[in-house]
Amino acid sequence: MPVVYRVFPFLREAAADLPGGARYVPPQGSGRLDNPGVFSVLYVSDAASGAIAEVFGRFPEWTPAILRGTPALIGSEQALASFRLPDDAPICNLDDPIQLGQLGLRPSDVVSREYSRTRAWALRIYQERRWIGVRWWSYYDPQWSSIGLWDIRHLVLDDVRVLRLDDAALVEASRTIVRRIVL
Repeated sequence: MPVVYRVFPFLREAAADLPGGARYVPPQGSGRLDNPGVFSVLYVSDAASGAIAEVFGRFPEWTPAILRGTPALIGSEQALASFRLPDDAPICNLDDPIQLGQLGLRPSDVVSREYSRTRAWALRIYQERRWIGVRWWSYYDPQWSSIGLWDIRHLVLDDVRVLRLDDAALVEASRTIVRRIVL
């Protein structure tokens, strides 16, 4: 079974599908695939370091402050969750040139920062009713895949660990995308 990862503000006492839980899908509207009112998206990565890069990549230095949770969830801490997906999970792979051609998309359509464009193709793919989500290459490094899932029914939670600055996956992410860790 493929393993996917997510970084999120974690509350130990929270149920998995509520705020602070690993399967909680936060309010939508600012993400690449978001189509609020039609579907919600849980964003994950195929690599722990890729999930970390996606969440913390905008910070030039990684300090203990980035590992604090969110003020809306008092006492939360940033954590890394790992999940299993079924081997046959139907995820539309936008790193496949044949798939791109069938959808009438170019690589630049996939990575565009103009989210009205990316949300339009995400809606088209969702409306095909063949897929549980979409996979594309990470903004931070193409060795990692980013995945947006609108159907998480078959997503099985394996583990949650609170992140620390010396976590191996965090160190790997910082080296790959060249971010300084400040202890």
